Amino acid sequence: MKSNLSAWKYVKNNRRSVATMISALALSFAVIYIVHVILMTSVEGFKPMLLEYPKKVGYFSLSEKTLEKSKVKGAENGDVQEKVQVILDTLSAKEGVEDITWAQVLQAKYQAVIGMWMEEFPLFTSTEEIERYLKHTGAKLVKGRLPEADGEVVIASMVMKNQKLEIGDWFSKDNFGETFRIVGEVESDSMVSAGMPNHHYNCGTYYVIQYNEANGNLGEFFTEMGVEIGAGDTVYDLPAHRERFREDCELLIANIVNAISAVVMFFVAVTMLIAYVSFLRNRVNEYCLYVSIGYRRWEVYGMMMREMFIIFGIGFLIGAVLALPSALLLKETVLEPAGIVSVAWYPGMIAKLGAIMLLILGLLQIPVLVSIRKIKTIDEIED
Repeated sequence: MKSNLSAWKYVKNNRRSVATMISALALSFAVIYIVHVILMTSVEGFKPMLLEYPKKVGYFSLSEKTLEKSKVKGAENGDVQEKVQVILDTLSAKEGVEDITWAQVLQAKYQAVIGMWMEEFPLFTSTEEIERYLKHTGAKLVKGRLPEADGEVVIASMVMKNQKLEIGDWFSKDNFGETFRIVGEVESDSMVSAGMPNHHYNCGTYYVIQYNEANGNLGEFFTEMGVEIGAGDTVYDLPAHRERFREDCELLIANIVNAISAVVMFFVAVTMLIAYVSFLRNRVNEYCLYVSIGYRRWEVYGMMMREMFIIFGIGFLIGAVLALPSALLLKETVLEPAGIVSVAWYPGMIAKLGAIMLLILGLLQIPVLVSIRKIKTIDEIED
């Protein structure tokens, strides 16, 4: 007999039970996706500071102990000052290095949903230096003015939103007191801030190097120069920031997202398994009738699988329809106004959720195959 068992008949005639399963799948999809968007704000928010900013600016400070024991190329037997000067001259001569300044440094705090990052920014002694620095980093003044006096700073727009700061406020008052006044707001792709030092307060001094991405590996430069970096030295360069991003953002957040997804989908899978077993038991007589009138077991199995694909397919589509607009609404109305960088579109996560649904579909094969094996014809039931 040619199979003409329709999967749509049961779906149309049993809307309540089918709708329950579809709703469970759709809501699970949407919840996991929204949680993913929220958790990924930590990754997206740290990207500008850890991946973009170090392509243009680096910091370093070498201790006297390190300089004394290092055989600096070109000043092997020189004193500390001679070695420092050779390092600076060699670095300045590299193509793509625009400026090296000995400057005090502050830290701008960015608070994500999970975690926090403190990014250094320099304090120059003149407005002209600040203008050159902002131009080099691609930052643009959008409110207020540039610093002109001691203790004045301009802060990245997203940091100001994130920390609920306004022009005229004291920057990081809990840490520095009434020392640094915000006089302007700047926008850039890398959350750039800058300012002038308050000479009554020493907040740490470093060499600030403005370079292009090709010169972002300061650690490699120091190795070539014969400098042995020690525990008392500070080198903030592109590789160091990339490693911090990989360890503290990508791996940590990925593990958290995967753990949450696994827990939610485990409960969804158990719920679907229990619901589907009950679903199959209620249809035992129907399956027996199909086999009794001449349909083969594999034809009944095909109908059952088509039903499952319809249910899971509709659940996936409704889940996506719920998740994407919700994520966009969350981004535009809650996250970004609060100064939290976010992204609403994650095709990789959608694909992962689709794969998880297929896994659940695979698990449901167990009760389906057991039911198929137990199908009896009417004659067998009478015997």
